[in-house]
Amino acid sequence: MINFLSSLSGIIALVGTYCLILSYSKKNEIAHTLSKGRVAEGTVIKMREDPDHTPTDMDYLGVAPVVEFRTINGLYQHFSTTYRKNSPYEVGQIVKIYYYHYKSRKEMALEDDETGTLPQTLLKWGIILCSISYPFIIYKLLQLVL
Repeated sequence: MINFLSSLSGIIALVGTYCLILSYSKKNEIAHTLSKGRVAEGTVIKMREDPDHTPTDMDYLGVAPVVEFRTINGLYQHFSTTYRKNSPYEVGQIVKIYYYHYKSRKEMALEDDETGTLPQTLLKWGIILCSISYPFIIYKLLQLVL
């Protein structure tokens, strides 16, 4: 098992480091969009129920809006993942939406969007994978030097 981990330590370290970088990026994505993005007027076209829960669950998170808006580059839809039991949004409501489009990067956010659990999950996996792989890499480097 040790030899197997040792041979894959470079790939595991790369994946772990990527998870850490992606965690940081996702954690700050909404704040970045709100500060650097342009503002558009959008319309709530529907309310999506949380796909992970049913209304009979005690932990039912509620609904999130789908907002359609137009920019000079075309028509876009933002699928919010901030689910609330008592959502302040309703179908047909006009809302302010922020968008940041640069090359292939397309970020969109409502003022009250939240990041959710993805950044924390990526951070945990990044720490686990890096703590498994980096000791093997350091050991291999020390063997080369000594």
